[in-house]
Amino acid sequence: MLVVQCDFDDTITVGNVSAAIRAAFGPDNWQEMEDEYIAGKLSVEESNIRQFGLVTASRREIEEFVRGDVVIRYAFDEFVDYCRGEDVRLVVVSSGLDIYVNATIDSLGFDHLEVHAGVTQVTPQGLRVSYSDPSGAGITVGFKDSYVSHFKAQGHTVAYIGDGLSDHAPAGLADYVIARDGLADHMDSLGMPHYKFENFDDVGKHVEEIRQMSLH
Repeated sequence: MLVVQCDFDDTITVGNVSAAIRAAFGPDNWQEMEDEYIAGKLSVEESNIRQFGLVTASRREIEEFVRGDVVIRYAFDEFVDYCRGEDVRLVVVSSGLDIYVNATIDSLGFDHLEVHAGVTQVTPQGLRVSYSDPSGAGITVGFKDSYVSHFKAQGHTVAYIGDGLSDHAPAGLADYVIARDGLADHMDSLGMPHYKFENFDDVGKHVEEIRQMSLH
């Protein structure tokens, strides 16, 4: 089966929802902590656990923020319908938080979509975030990678869609890569084959080409 594993922030959405929430509700020094992740001192999972632990917004505040501020990349809804119609398994795997990823997906009427993200517990002290691999074991490094490896171990062909730093490693494990922004630059720098996209009309055409190849 063809599995399409898709990132969320700046891939399904236009702009990074995670960063927007941290900027709106987080501590003043959140960008300094983000820079430690970019410098490779922390994994994306460790960084999110640390940063969101200092966000004291309520679930309602975050969900209202998402409904008011999130912009969905063009033709995502058509792409979801295409995957359902062609028996392509679309899986959203985000190192972001389920509290905003699910709120966005549900607001689009796509609550049937398979979504895996950091599990959020709202507490007065901050958001407690945890990650689990496909077996349910706790994980603080390689969340997205674990899903690509899991799908491939099941014998599926994996097409990976992403845009940024946290997508580098899982993209390297996938059979096909559909990339934009930093991920496309990374693939270019390594001389690795990939498709480029700006919207989900592009993605749909690339996935259909991959699907046709996988049939032969």
